[in-house]
Amino acid sequence: MLQGRITNAPHVPRARAFLDGPSMVQNPIRVFESYRAQYGHTFSFHFGGAKPAIVSTDPAFLQRVLQKNQTNYNKSDIQVERMGEFQGQGLLNSHGAAWLRQRRLLAKGFLRSRLTRMLPMQLEILDELMTSFDKEATRGPVEIRQQMVRFTLRLVGKSLLGRSMGDAELQEIGDAISQIQEFIVRQIVQPYKIPWFQLSGQSAHYQKIRRDADRIVLRHIQAQRGEEGGDDDFLRLLLDTPCEETGEPMSEEQVMIESLQLMVAGNETSSNALSWIFYLLARHPDHLARIRGEIDAVIGDKPLDFEALHALEKTLQVIDEAMRLYPPFWMVDRIALEDDEICGIEIPAGTMVIPYIYGTHRNPAFWSDAESFDPSRFDPDRRKERNGFAYIPFGAGPRICIGNNMAILQILMIVTSVVRAYDFELLTDQPVGIRPMMILRPDGPITMRFRRIARA
Repeated sequence: MLQGRITNAPHVPRARAFLDGPSMVQNPIRVFESYRAQYGHTFSFHFGGAKPAIVSTDPAFLQRVLQKNQTNYNKSDIQVERMGEFQGQGLLNSHGAAWLRQRRLLAKGFLRSRLTRMLPMQLEILDELMTSFDKEATRGPVEIRQQMVRFTLRLVGKSLLGRSMGDAELQEIGDAISQIQEFIVRQIVQPYKIPWFQLSGQSAHYQKIRRDADRIVLRHIQAQRGEEGGDDDFLRLLLDTPCEETGEPMSEEQVMIESLQLMVAGNETSSNALSWIFYLLARHPDHLARIRGEIDAVIGDKPLDFEALHALEKTLQVIDEAMRLYPPFWMVDRIALEDDEICGIEIPAGTMVIPYIYGTHRNPAFWSDAESFDPSRFDPDRRKERNGFAYIPFGAGPRICIGNNMAILQILMIVTSVVRAYDFELLTDQPVGIRPMMILRPDGPITMRFRRIARA
């Protein structure tokens, strides 16, 4: 009973998993890393002491779950139930025919041609953000994650919901995202407390926060009905494009759900990735100088454009290495529909399977000197030597993050704009810890000093 063995993988005793519950609330990665050090690439345990789960950092295991046999692995109730409770049922927490239908439609909003058409609008917003950022940086040190949340909230929010979305509205939505995400994580790692959350009124409190954010988005959706949109108008795409099966467009409620889910994922992914990128560049000024030289050579003082941004090879390698060390999606979760076997590990039907991306990215069996910051790992020749599933910061397979190309474009825009304008440094040498939420955040502020570069 105390062991609760699930499969033939090395197993964390059930009693230990239960006792680790409070630590899982504080930092599940720290708990997972202790298990990985003791039990190896793949191990089983009871999530929250209750839910049977198999965790793996083996790229071959991840590839089987996320790609080769992905039809056998649905998203778990973490996303279908817990996230659905506060975000509705949309692309991110559906599966089967409903997921495929929404994926095909929403993918049209992230085509390269559409991202290219959206770029002038995003650069205009970025110029406004940089002007505001310069005023704050001139006054003194700034907290970089707070700044990056502001940058990406406006870029993602106005890309998805339209230029008419006010900054105060975006901030209210951003605050709601953060509060609800923390509550969802508490339910995930301590599922036995869900009845108490409901009885104590905590669930109702966060539902009200969700409804207030919903109303903001719904107002803009309804306003779009009476306006003409351009080719780069994402809301117009959702409102007007008919479903292939029914010939009818999405309802306003479904448009709201999809828009908010994409905004949550987009803002959280980009803002946290950028925070870690600037943190690592400040700790490694040699790489900062290297990518500044590349930016000067490729772009100089010319306006940014799609082709030039994607020609920044060294800059892209820095971004890749930062997301290896601090992957936005630090884990994903699935439920096995039928029995399976992966790398000799038996997977019973109904078991939660967790591709543990953070652990995979730092697994010394697949990365030499795995804890160090080394962007040269992503030189083309070295990249070819690795299993592609050893590096999957946006997930992988058919359910890879649908907005990953937009996220990389916005990250490139912001990194390029800041690096060619400023030198920067951390106010302290104290390392910044991690805070695993739905997305991997810094555990506390990253305060930095920025000094504008005098250019010829």
